[in-house]
Amino acid sequence: MEFANISLNVIILLLRVAVVLLLYYFLYQVLRAVVRELRSAAQNPVAAGGQSPYGQLVVVRAGQSGVAAGKAFPLGPSNIIGRSMENCEIALNDSFLSAQHARLEMRGDEWFLEDLHSTNGTFLNEMEVRDAATVEQGDIVRVGRVEMKLT
Repeated sequence: MEFANISLNVIILLLRVAVVLLLYYFLYQVLRAVVRELRSAAQNPVAAGGQSPYGQLVVVRAGQSGVAAGKAFPLGPSNIIGRSMENCEIALNDSFLSAQHARLEMRGDEWFLEDLHSTNGTFLNEMEVRDAATVEQGDIVRVGRVEMKLT
């Protein structure tokens, strides 16, 4: 009987040690992933919010979105602007925005802005965009209550 009691204690001790080792292994993997992401962001400043070769949209008037005026959103070749954090490259917290409100896309050497059937419309220099419209440097894009300048 005492032999069974000792072997049960040994098994419980081994299980405790295994759980602690698995916990340390898990923490090691998390730390490794964080370090890898930080190194990747340091090597690729565009992904980390730095300058983009395509330019940027700079917030001129933030409305009630909570975004600071002057905040710059680096652009890629195609950018969805809207309220959805998962599906938009430029996500803004404005109740007047649709989940996917507008698309700003580079075609050749020109930028084009198109409304994605939003409820409140998309505006370029105070003119409503119905079809794809050409956007020039310095133009003001308004979605919801947020105005941004293409630079």
